Amino acid sequence: MENSSKIDFGYFIGQVVTDVNTEENQPLGIIFEKGWLMVECPWRIRKGKEIILGETDCISEPKKFSHKNVKKLLVSKRILNISFYEQLIFIIEFEGNLTFELFHASSYFEGWTLQGDDGFDVFTLPGGEVCY
Repeated sequence: MENSSKIDFGYFIGQVVTDVNTEENQPLGIIFEKGWLMVECPWRIRKGKEIILGETDCISEPKKFSHKNVKKLLVSKRILNISFYEQLIFIIEFEGNLTFELFHASSYFEGWTLQGDDGFDVFTLPGGEVCY
């Protein structure tokens, strides 16, 4: 699959995850050195080809899986690459062979927002259309 986005995510390459929102019943929030990602859509984390944690795990088994697991996996990890295939998938590749993938899955709700301290702002509208 070829990256279909014309958005330049270079600002985020090399940044490190500094925190993850672990509050119960709150959207998943990932904080970078100079920005953040708010996730309100299905997501998963892979190590290589294996899915090691997903939104469904946190919903179905909240005593075993939560945003605390995301925090343990991603804090201190550096962003190596970001790909966006419009209307399909948003992918952040981290060091340690970890990949964070988002799938906009609603016609009624926004899916995710990525903001940088430099004014960078990208988000998906209901239905998956990207705005920046």
